[in-house]
Parts: sequence; structure tokens; C-alpha cells
Amino acid sequence: MRRSRMMRLGIGLYAVLSGPACADPMSDTFQPDFFGTRAALQQRTQGLTDPYLRSCELPTAALSISNAIDLALCHNPSTRAAWAQAHQQAAALGVAESAWLPDISASGGVARSFGPHQDDAGLITSNDQTTRDAAVNLTWTLYDFGNRHGRIRSARHLLDAAAATANSAAQQTILSVVQTYYGVVAADAGLAAARATESTAQRSWDIAKTLREGGVATLADVLQAETAYEQAVLTRVQAAQNAQTSRGALAVVLGLTADQPLKLAAEPVPAEIPGLSARMEDLMAEAIRQRPDLSAARAQVDAAVADISVARAAGRPTISISGGRSYIDQTAVAGQNGAFSQKYNQIGVNVTIPIFTGFSVGYGVRQAQAVLQSREANAEQIRLNVSLDVWNAYYTLDSSNQQLATTATLTRTADNNQDVALGRYQAGVGTILDVLTAQTAAANARQVRITAELGWRVARAQLALALGRLSSSQPLTEGGTLP
Repeated sequence: MRRSRMMRLGIGLYAVLSGPACADPMSDTFQPDFFGTRAALQQRTQGLTDPYLRSCELPTAALSISNAIDLALCHNPSTRAAWAQAHQQAAALGVAESAWLPDISASGGVARSFGPHQDDAGLITSNDQTTRDAAVNLTWTLYDFGNRHGRIRSARHLLDAAAATANSAAQQTILSVVQTYYGVVAADAGLAAARATESTAQRSWDIAKTLREGGVATLADVLQAETAYEQAVLTRVQAAQNAQTSRGALAVVLGLTADQPLKLAAEPVPAEIPGLSARMEDLMAEAIRQRPDLSAARAQVDAAVADISVARAAGRPTISISGGRSYIDQTAVAGQNGAFSQKYNQIGVNVTIPIFTGFSVGYGVRQAQAVLQSREANAEQIRLNVSLDVWNAYYTLDSSNQQLATTATLTRTADNNQDVALGRYQAGVGTILDVLTAQTAAANARQVRITAELGWRVARAQLALALGRLSSSQPLTEGGTLP
């Protein structure tokens, strides 16, 4: 009866601790988070939503920039990979924390032996024997001179780094969404501009043919106008192709297939663009505080410091206790000689003192110190890169603001010049060269304006990224503000 209870206890402990073999590997049903590592990860991600904990559907209405960002943060593979790595590090922290708890194991077995055996009295018997045994063992480390504590501190800092890396990956994804989303907007605007240029060229060609029929224009005028029209058609075809490829690129960034149909609802560029007013030193300080890639590098440095203590502790003693209960039952056939049973408990204190490890401890400490120096240099390089990112992004946005103001005037002037030139030619007081020159200037002005609007939108996102502000909770839309 006691043997049966011990075996049931061992089987029960195994079932509770390991869970059934058929459990879903991605399910948490049999993987309780006793140390709260998932909550610790959420606390470190600055309000970002775990893509593995939510599902996003493609909206039926037109896609706004905020909708596009939400979709990408759900489905973009690079973002999901960064989160998976963060979950991996959270689990690694749980593994390190588990060192505080004892290890309990159960074992048991049944063996059947045949042929002659020697009994307790030393007599030889030919009876077959059956041996049953069961045991429960416990091992608990009490003190290891900082090894366990150092591993836990290192794992916590690495979780900080993984969470910051996931945040950085999310911000990079948001920037990619801004670039590709407004790339589609610019491509659509480019196609519309190409169609307008084609329509104007068609009109000029028709006027030239009409004037030639009236004896006012020459054949050269007609041919020049026709050439300009054919070039406008070619430009429109290329613009249409660019619009399609831009949509495919956006769909892939959103984590969708390239053939996913997308209809956008972009806000227009504001008529008034406020100038930049913040001081550069304030922006630099803000970026140093908020940039997740710099936070990740600093957390890596802290983890390296903890790893040095772990390396040093490898050469120090370890104190642990152990205990167990065992049961052995051996019976011979028909209850003949050779049968016995025993059960016993054991408990002990174990002290392990490394005496000579082939100098591995010293080299391990040197290795950990070298890793620390490498990570410190990497963190310093990232800090310098952050300052350069802020500097470049600030002046890129400042230039984009000025380009918006200039191109607004440029397009109005170029359109007016085109209308005047075409009216003069139709009235017989202008030349076809004046018309074609004005049309080319108007087409170029439209394209420059489209490029300026795209550059302004991307420049705002790049400055927000440089400052560490580009988050899913406050996506960068036209209504957002920057210093």
C-alpha cells in the first residue's frame, strides 16, 4: 500500500510540473508564470501592446495612418520577431529565478531477473526475482556566494534590453509605415499630376492642329506638341506603375500580401506649418532619456557587470541540502528465499569547494570583463549616433518646412504661367515653344511639390524617431506637434 502511494505521488508530481505531452506548445494552460515575467515585460515596454496578445483586422473603411500603424504593429514580421525575443528573455528570467526553489524528482521502476541468485544467507537459489523501487529526492541550494543572484540580475537587465529592443523595433516599423503609406499618397498624387499634364499636352496638340488648319501655326508646331503629348503619356504610364508598386510595398510593411487592395484616407498637408522652436540641447537631452536603442545598450552594460560577479562566484563554494525517501522491494517466486524489502529516509548538507579548475575561473572573469568593455564602447557609439540622428533630423525637418512654403508658391506661379502661355498661343500671339516650356515647368513644379510633401511627412517621423517619441499610443499624424 505504501509502495503504491509513493508511486502515485511521483507520477502526480511529474504531471503537475511538466504538463501533458500533447499540450499546445504556444498555450500557457500548463505553463504558469509563477514569477510574473510576462507582467515584468509589459511594465518595460512603455505602453506598447504585445502583438501576440491581440488580433487586428483590416478595416472595411479607408485606411488612415493610425489604422495602418496598428495593422503593422500586429502583423509586421520584424516587430513580432522582436517581441518573440523579448518573451524568450522573459522566460530566461523565469529560469534564473527558479534557482531560488528546490529541485524535486521522483523515480521508480520494476525489474524482473531470471536464473540463480544469492540470498541474504549466501545460499544460491535458482528462483526468479522481481525488484520494485521508488524514490523521491530533493536538492536545494542554500548559498552560492553570489552566483545565483548575479545570474538573476543579469537576466533582469537583459529583459530590460529585450523590451527596449522591442520598443525600438516597433518605432522602426512605425517609420516604415509612414514612409510607405505616404509613399502611396505621393505616388497617387504623381499619377494625378501626370494625368493633368497629359490632358494639358493633349489640349496643346489639339490647339496646334486647329491653328495649322487655319493657317496660323506650322507643321513644326503640331509635331512639337504631339511629341510633348507622347512624352506625357509615357510619364503617366510610369506613374501608374509606381503607384501599384508603392501599394505592394505598403501592404508588405503592414504584414499583408502584396496583392492586398488598399484604399487610403490620408489627411492633407496643413496650409500653415509652424517653425521649429526647441533648443538643440533640449532635444539632445530628451533623446538621451527616451531612445530605446540607447536604453537597450545601457541595459546590456548592466548585464555585463552582473556577469562579472557570476564569473567570480564560479570559483567559490556552494552549500546545499538534500533529502529523499526510498523504497525497495525484492521478491522471489512463490515467496521462496531471496525476498526482502527496505525503506529509508535520508537528509544531508553538501558543501562543494572548487580547489583547482584549470584556471578557468580567472579566464572566465577576464572574458566577462572584456564583454563589459565591448558593451560600454557600443553604448557610447550609440549615444553619439543618437546625437547625430537628432541633429540631422532637426535640420532635415527645418529644410522640409521651408520647401513646403516655397513649393506652394512655385506651383501656383507655374500653373498661372502655363495658362497664360496656352492662352497667348491660342490667340496667335505666342509660340508653341513658350507653351511647351510652361507646361514642362508646371509639370516639374507639381512633382517638386509632391516630393516636398512626402519629405515633410517623413522628416517629421524621423525627428520623432530620433527623439524616441514614435509610439503606437501617439502615432504621428498631421495633427501631431513637434518642437
